[in-house]
Amino acid sequence: MRKIMLVVMAFLMFPLSAFAAGPQGSPSAVTLNMEDAKRFGADFFKQQEIQEQLAGAVLVIVKDGKILLNQGYGYANVAAKQPVDAEKTLFRLASVSKLFTAAGVMQLSESGKVDLDTDVQRYLPGLHINNTSGLPLTLKHLMTHTTGFDNGDVLESGTPSTLEKFVKEKMPTIVRKPGEVYRYDNFGFTLQGYIIQQVSRMPFENYMAEKLFKPLGMSNTSFIFDDKVIKRMATPYDNQLQPTEQIPNDPVSAPEGGMTSTGKDMAQFMLAMLNSGKKGENRILQPESIQAMEHSSVAIHPKVPGNGYAFESTYSQDYNGYKVAEKGGDLSGFHSNLWLLPEQNTGIFLALNSDKGNLRQPLFHQFMSRYFPKASKAPASIEPAATQEQLQRFAGLYRHLRTPALTSEITAIDGALLVKDVFGEHKLRQNEELLFYDEEDKPAGFKLDADGKVLYFYYNQPDSWLEKLPEPQHFSDVGSDHPYAKYIYNLVQLGAIPESTGSFQPDRPVTRGQFIAQLIPLAGFQSSTRPSAFKDTKGSPYETAIQTALDYGVVQGLPGSYFGPDLPLTREQAATFVWRIAHIGLGAAPVKAAVQKPFSDWAAEGVQYVVGRGLYGPDAELSDGKVNYRAQDPMLNQEAAALIYRLLQNLL
Repeated sequence: MRKIMLVVMAFLMFPLSAFAAGPQGSPSAVTLNMEDAKRFGADFFKQQEIQEQLAGAVLVIVKDGKILLNQGYGYANVAAKQPVDAEKTLFRLASVSKLFTAAGVMQLSESGKVDLDTDVQRYLPGLHINNTSGLPLTLKHLMTHTTGFDNGDVLESGTPSTLEKFVKEKMPTIVRKPGEVYRYDNFGFTLQGYIIQQVSRMPFENYMAEKLFKPLGMSNTSFIFDDKVIKRMATPYDNQLQPTEQIPNDPVSAPEGGMTSTGKDMAQFMLAMLNSGKKGENRILQPESIQAMEHSSVAIHPKVPGNGYAFESTYSQDYNGYKVAEKGGDLSGFHSNLWLLPEQNTGIFLALNSDKGNLRQPLFHQFMSRYFPKASKAPASIEPAATQEQLQRFAGLYRHLRTPALTSEITAIDGALLVKDVFGEHKLRQNEELLFYDEEDKPAGFKLDADGKVLYFYYNQPDSWLEKLPEPQHFSDVGSDHPYAKYIYNLVQLGAIPESTGSFQPDRPVTRGQFIAQLIPLAGFQSSTRPSAFKDTKGSPYETAIQTALDYGVVQGLPGSYFGPDLPLTREQAATFVWRIAHIGLGAAPVKAAVQKPFSDWAAEGVQYVVGRGLYGPDAELSDGKVNYRAQDPMLNQEAAALIYRLLQNLL
């Protein structure tokens, strides 16, 4: 399982636009009952835009202790025209699995076997967590993605391993104070599963089966992805609706995302969660534990939806003033989401078996618009509006803590903040000191450090808060009016280009190793620990970045097991590296573009992608209706900065 698919592609599956908005909500709510739930599901999947995105899906709606809808749509296997069976077809739930892992931890807490506020080192004899913060790491931190780990998206070994082996070999380092900042953390949930295994003295997957699945009657649910499961599994499809491979769990039980289930089984879980933890005579959790899980215990501001124990707030723009606890899951070829409205005793579950589009956002939007429309007034702005000078402290470049390639650039104007990110431009108006709302009433919040300076920002980029970056020092040979200054200094702020008071040498050719070392860390995945596969990269300052790029398929090297880290990089080589990271990591499709030749046949896709997406600065010119990309020229330092920066600005 390539974690780049979970880090970057999963982010891109979150709401991008208002496509497939569907029928508008009524002025007053429609009654949610079995008859109307069936009508809603049928009408939703009949929409042309939805059908164009769909391979297969299962939709479950429960309310007041009853299953109102448990229906399959589309195909579990498109070629065989095998329909989705809501009671039998298995879907991979990816990170929705985290809800069950957290529930297991809460069971152990109820029985007094673990303390949520105690250092987890207590439950890990023989396993040391390298903690540079000086503060304890607790189960609450693990469940709320506030561990402070340097990287929670570890690179699998390629051969599925046991849970114990995986945890011992992949343990990250704590580099931030636990509890200080929200940063999505897969390893934190893997570690919870291992703690469950250690404390209960049962294999994690057996504990889940015995203590959760069996009491709920979830007979078709498992954390083990074996041949028996694969036979009943929906076929996964990519963003072109072409079948893709089934990826094995690593570790084999994968507490952070390895669960498979059916619509029928997920209905049982939602019914129990909405019934104070009880199904029939069987209880999986006490009411207090469920309330703790659903409570927004980590938020950048009290009025900005945050995180509970495994629960999150991805689609908060559609909550319409209601309390919603949700959890999404993303894995190559599979996407899912579970929503609970505890005060309305209502639950929704959707699972999909393709990467095309994001049907979760329009489904939830249309569901809430129909049954729970917005009744509250728009939040008021501060009067008189803040001046540009008063808002200036919020201005700057912010970096996503999980995926550094994702940024928000904030500019202060009179009365508002302008935010530029991968979704476009937005205007935020101030409601309270650290609380703002955009044009669609979506909240944004800031957090200060101990000295009162703006440190973190959270708005429309899920998975993590963003940290404010300090202004960079300027190079002696790159003035503010330099045509590449913005590209260069933004990459300095992001850490891709080392900061220096000396010269940058913008007209000097960049080397192959230097370019990879600038590009790879921005992807946000863990650096490789494998020995160098190339004969000439051992001891190179770029050794780790190059090996990481090789692990993910971004580079292939030169004949004879060489890479040539110190060789000048050609513009077509750079385009190829960028194309591979976009294609492998983002699922990007090839682009046809009018490009002047010459360029090598092997570089055609890369060059056309870069030109077609406009990923260049002043170094490419239009001539006779075609872009003169100068594919076989050496790429200069300044041109490499433009290419990488433009890629970050055009991820979608």
